[in-house]
Amino acid sequence: MSTVKNQRAGKERIESLGIPKPKWVTWWNKSDKSKLSIRFGIALLAAIAMLVLCRTWKPPFAYRLGAIPARDLITRVTFQVPDRVATDDKRERKRREVLTLYRKSPARLEQLRAALKNRLFLVLGASSYEQLGEIGQQALAEFYEGSETASEDESPAARFALLKRAFTDDPELSNLDSDVESAMRELALNGVLQAPQHTAEQGSQRMIRVFQGDQVEDAIPVELSKVRIAESAGELQRYLKDLFRKRFVDEDTQDQVAAEMVAKWLRDKLPEYETLKYDDEVSQRVRERAADAVETTMMTYYTGQSKLADSGEPLSVRELELLRSEWLTLVENMAVLDRVARITAFAGMIIALYLLCGSYIWFVDDRTLVSDHWKLAKMLALLVATIVLSYYASRDAWRAELVPLVLASITAAVVYGRDLALLAMAGASLSVTLFLGADLPNLVVMAAACTSCALLTGRIRSRTYLITVGVFSAVITMLTTIGVGIVTGQTLSSGIPGEGLEAVLSEEPLQRLLLGLAGEAGWAGLSILISALAMTGLLPLVERAFSIQTDLSLLELGDASHPLLRRLAQRAPGTYNHSINVASIAEAAADAIGANGLLVRVGAYFHDIGKMFKPEYFIENQSAGINQHDSLQPAMSTLVIIAHVKDGADLARNHHLPRPIIDFILQHHGTTLVEYFYREAARRSEEDPNRESVSDKDFRYPGPKPQTLEAAVLMLADTVESASRTLVDPTPARISNLVDAIAQKKVGDGQFDECGLTFSQLHRVRQSLVKSLTAIYHARVKYPGQQSA
Repeated sequence: MSTVKNQRAGKERIESLGIPKPKWVTWWNKSDKSKLSIRFGIALLAAIAMLVLCRTWKPPFAYRLGAIPARDLITRVTFQVPDRVATDDKRERKRREVLTLYRKSPARLEQLRAALKNRLFLVLGASSYEQLGEIGQQALAEFYEGSETASEDESPAARFALLKRAFTDDPELSNLDSDVESAMRELALNGVLQAPQHTAEQGSQRMIRVFQGDQVEDAIPVELSKVRIAESAGELQRYLKDLFRKRFVDEDTQDQVAAEMVAKWLRDKLPEYETLKYDDEVSQRVRERAADAVETTMMTYYTGQSKLADSGEPLSVRELELLRSEWLTLVENMAVLDRVARITAFAGMIIALYLLCGSYIWFVDDRTLVSDHWKLAKMLALLVATIVLSYYASRDAWRAELVPLVLASITAAVVYGRDLALLAMAGASLSVTLFLGADLPNLVVMAAACTSCALLTGRIRSRTYLITVGVFSAVITMLTTIGVGIVTGQTLSSGIPGEGLEAVLSEEPLQRLLLGLAGEAGWAGLSILISALAMTGLLPLVERAFSIQTDLSLLELGDASHPLLRRLAQRAPGTYNHSINVASIAEAAADAIGANGLLVRVGAYFHDIGKMFKPEYFIENQSAGINQHDSLQPAMSTLVIIAHVKDGADLARNHHLPRPIIDFILQHHGTTLVEYFYREAARRSEEDPNRESVSDKDFRYPGPKPQTLEAAVLMLADTVESASRTLVDPTPARISNLVDAIAQKKVGDGQFDECGLTFSQLHRVRQSLVKSLTAIYHARVKYPGQQSA
């Protein structure tokens, strides 16, 4: 406890010496820690968003289709890729090896046997050859047609008699049907067809697979020779002969003749009863299934040995796939430490950009951009969105990273001005380049697009202005793209080693280079034009999001037909005329110091709209001889006068006027003193000893004081315009003295302490006001007979 007390006493003794502390220590002690933590939190959140969304833990894939590498690309890691050619060859061979599938319909053979019995019944039903009739003879001719040169034993009548004798013991032909069924058992199992129904490309011409119904899995392989009718019919005939020989053991060769007759009929009719049909759909499905089962053939690329792409040659689709496979393998094999190191490095880059841009904003530009956490959040959100969208829009299929950058450049120039826009977009271009792993030419092209857009974007007074900016920026970026491509020109000397420039200039590489550069330049220009067109439509959203007004929106707002201005002209015509005069002289004064004169003019139109609630209490609206304040106490009159500021701000908010216009209404009187009523109250207090002393705090406007140059100019213009009306003879000298006196009083009252107005600027404002008022009150020639001029 005593140690703490001693340390505290030592600090107090050191502080008593009055030695100044370092500035950063003083700043830290005076800063609001809660607000500071909020700002640091916003910056940290933005940095984390960029690190995560841009996937900084893995190296970027920096190759694009058609890019021409300056050197041979050798693999950095051993990896394997599918060999599509070899795999496709193996799969095609496998498809051809798969036996085609034929669907079997065994019922067709049963129909054939039934047809055989029916035809034989027509023949055997007759008792003699003469009684066959025409139908019977036709049926007999199917078994034996005969010929004119045939002997008597081979005549149709003899063959009829032979059939009658052969089937005497089998009147129902059941034995014959059994024999034929036995003979056809193998045909029923394998099926029959006249000729293969598939081509050699579809499968083997020697073997097929046969299945019945939907049982493809149970398909059996069969040789075509066993199912082809031309070959299987012979086997059927031999088999029938053997069966007939066994059945007719006591007969001579008549059984063989009958067997031949039956076999001939079957052989002739078999083509009509094919039981096999090629199923192309099932066969194709089985072939594809077999092809899919083939393992992919892999090709191995070895670290430091295998070449992925040749220098001087545009990257093809195949080479790009190889490079992407190598990159994926490299990413998968990255150690955790490597990933952490990459994230840390990018985090360091972001911190450096924070310090660079933050220092410029704090010491050179507007400190409120970093001290106001809402403004800081909006600015960082713009940059993070730009970088992330550019990162994802840069993919090879789109190559549209310029679109977000150009949109952000124009937005930043409109919202923050050219200087800060140039610095911010330089940081954004550098970040995008590093996140993408792009090379120097890409950085130069992005910087050219951003810089040209930021520099060309000025006062937006027409709807076509941004299109004009886009056209000029597109031309600049296109020329930059071509120039950088030629300067870095790795393609001019690559691909033809050892040959001179003359050879290169007359060969294909130069033409390929120029065509490639022309394509890239054209796409870059088109991206910028698309961005400019899109920004024309997005401009109102930008104005609302960042609470800023372009000249285009100010011109629309300053239209005399605005409901508030029309109502002001009706209820308080004197105030309306005063506002018009103030707008005229204030715009010229603002332009004289480089401020936004149009914004001041529009603000002047609305700065006194609060007076329309009680217009008769303001001198410019009072009729001759009638003063409403004669019946009021000075304090009450002051309240009525001061109220027009709050009433005007409320009226502006209710009609959704932009924030800068509301600020003009609140700040155009600052914290100035309502001097007339203050003096009146002081006089009455002196005359009546019983009254309390008067404090000037009760007779001042609530403020705030002017925060911008534009608000300061409006305050001075408003005051001098009102005061100039009291001049009896407004000569230039009197006007000048009046303006100087009012300006000095405002300075002495501290009204310009918070707006950054310098004495040099104040001097130019005074000169402009004197010139404008002199022009208004210039002397006129009195013509004869005129009483006044």
